[in-house]
Amino acid sequence: MQTGRYHHLSWLQGIEIFEADFTSHTFGRHSHEGFAIGAIAAGVGGYLFRGANVLLPAGSLSLMNPDEAHTGHAASDELRYNMLYVSEEAVRTLLDLRELLGFSQIAPGDPGQELSHRLAFLAALLNAAGTADQRLAIEEGVHSVLGGAFVRYGRAKLRAPGSEPRALVELRERIAAAVADGSGLSLGELAAGIGLHPSYLIRTVRHATGMTPHALVLQKRASRARELLLQGMPAAQAATAAGFSDQAHMIRQFRRHYGVTPGALIRH
Repeated sequence: MQTGRYHHLSWLQGIEIFEADFTSHTFGRHSHEGFAIGAIAAGVGGYLFRGANVLLPAGSLSLMNPDEAHTGHAASDELRYNMLYVSEEAVRTLLDLRELLGFSQIAPGDPGQELSHRLAFLAALLNAAGTADQRLAIEEGVHSVLGGAFVRYGRAKLRAPGSEPRALVELRERIAAAVADGSGLSLGELAAGIGLHPSYLIRTVRHATGMTPHALVLQKRASRARELLLQGMPAAQAATAAGFSDQAHMIRQFRRHYGVTPGALIRH
């Protein structure tokens, strides 16, 4: 038996994320046109690669370069993993790389399971209910996985975050405008409007504020919802006006930012 989901990000360089869930399955010998970045979530996976049998228990990484032939199978009663497939061109474009060396190890260690967690988080974003900023969150998730994988395991050198005060002011203005009219945002649109590469924008914003662009958007939406609630707007209407997918989404973010639910907000 096998279940799973295959997500194709048509707007983002054709990147694909495979959520695999097998009770028994065998892949014949094959290769991928691009890079394959994966992590075992449960069970044990295995494959024959470069003449060696490789077993990957839960928490293991699997990093494949383009055109490397291998097999694949479940080596336990159940196997679940998350795998991101990305072309060489997409990696160069999204990370703004001139030199792309590829992975030197196929199954390296994953300290703190950092990359595993990033892949799982990206999969969760793809399965979440649609929100105004879902595309922005997914784009940041993809950049997080690619940056983590290629910097740590692919010897990639990313541009260091810089001091961009004008860009940060414009970013906040664009976020405020989008929240005010309830429209969604994407990383690509924000970066293009400001004139910075998306990957560099994320690092620069995090360096300056300790937050990503998506986190800044959520904070602004929570602030807007608070303003509307204090004006007497019903919670369901405030959630919609602030750009949340529904009232439950607003409540979660309100608690996250203010420590209480909207119902605990008392106007004197």
